[in-house]
Amino acid sequence: MKIFLSAGDVSGDIHSAEVAKRIRALHPNWQIDAVGGKHLSDAGANIIGDSSGFGVIGFASALALLPKVLLLQRRIFRYLQTDRPDAAILCDWGAFNTRLFSRLNKHRIPILYYFPPRSWQKTGNGGIGIAPFVDRVATPFEWSAKRLREAGCNAEWVGHPLLETVQRNRESLGNARDENLIALLPGSRKMEWKWIAPKIADAARIIKQQKPDVRFVAVVPKGASKHVQKYFSGICEISEGNAAKVLLQCQAAIVKSGTVTLEAAVCDTPQVVVYEVPPLLSAQWVITGLGKKIPFIAMPNIIAGREIIPELISLRCRGPLIAEKVLSLLEDENQRAQMKKDYAEVRRALGSELPFSATERTVQMLEEMLKVLL
Repeated sequence: MKIFLSAGDVSGDIHSAEVAKRIRALHPNWQIDAVGGKHLSDAGANIIGDSSGFGVIGFASALALLPKVLLLQRRIFRYLQTDRPDAAILCDWGAFNTRLFSRLNKHRIPILYYFPPRSWQKTGNGGIGIAPFVDRVATPFEWSAKRLREAGCNAEWVGHPLLETVQRNRESLGNARDENLIALLPGSRKMEWKWIAPKIADAARIIKQQKPDVRFVAVVPKGASKHVQKYFSGICEISEGNAAKVLLQCQAAIVKSGTVTLEAAVCDTPQVVVYEVPPLLSAQWVITGLGKKIPFIAMPNIIAGREIIPELISLRCRGPLIAEKVLSLLEDENQRAQMKKDYAEVRRALGSELPFSATERTVQMLEEMLKVLL
C-alpha cells in the first residue's frame, strides 16, 4: 500500500507525523509519501514536497508565497498521476489541500480528511464544502462532525491528538512543577516572531524586576532558535520543540494565539494569550469585519464560548499589560483555580472521555476505507 499525506503548518506536520508513525508501526511494508516538514520526515515519510514556511496569515503573505505554492501544486499533480497512491490523508491546510480534490477525485484516490478546515467553527457554512469530495473525515471536535454529517459527509469525532502528546510527556515527567518557571511561546512563523516576540520579551523583563526569582524558557519549533535568539538574549534559554514538556513543568505561560493555547489547557497551565500582526494585516482584520464576527481568537475561549483565559490582541499586546496579567495569575490563587476548572471543560470537548486516541482512530478509519475499496 502507498499512502499520501499532506500537511502545511507546524501543528499539522506534528499531527500527521503521529499518524505516519502509527501506520508504520502497524504496516511496516506500506510506503508513506508526504507533503510536510521536519516532523513527517523524522517519522519516516518520503517527503515529495517541503511545506515548511508555508503556514502564513493574511492576503499579502499568501500572495507572496503563491509562486511556490503553484510550483508545489504542479509537483503533487504529477505525483498523483505517475505514482498513484492507494489513499490520501489530508491534514488541515485547507488553502492548499482543497486544491488537490479535483486531481485526487479524477484518479479515484480515496480521501480521508484529518482536521478538516474550520473544524473549530460551531455554526455557519464554513468548512462544510469539502463534503462532496472526501470519503471520510476525522475531526477533533464533536460539533464539527455533526455539521459535516448534516452536509452529507461520512464524518467522525476522533478527539484531539494533543491529549496523546501531553499524556506521553506527563507519564515521563510526573506532576511536579517548578514554581519559578514561566514558559514563553512566541509562535512558529517569522512574522509572529518579528511582531510578538519583542512584546513577550518586554513582559519578561518587567516580571523579572518584580519577581527576581522567576526564570523563563522560550519554546520554538525545531530549527528556529537562530531566528528568535536576538529577541530573548539575556532573558532566557531557548528550547526547540516539545512545548508540552515545558508547559507541564512551568507555573504559567505567555502564549501566542494558536494550537499551543489548547496544549497549555491540556497541560493545565495558566496562560495569557497574546497576538499582534503588521498594520496592513490589522487593517484587513478591521475592514473585513472579522474582529466583530469572531469574538475570541484563543481556542480555549472559542470552545468554551466565553473568555476563560485573557486575550491581549493588537494594541493591547504590549509588555506592561502582558506582565500585569501574568503577575495577576501568579498571585491570585482563585484566578488560577477557576482557569483550571474551565480547562476541564475544554479537555472534554477535545475528547478526553473518548475510548480511543485521535491518532489511533484516524488510522483505523484509513484501514476501514482501504478494506472497503479492496
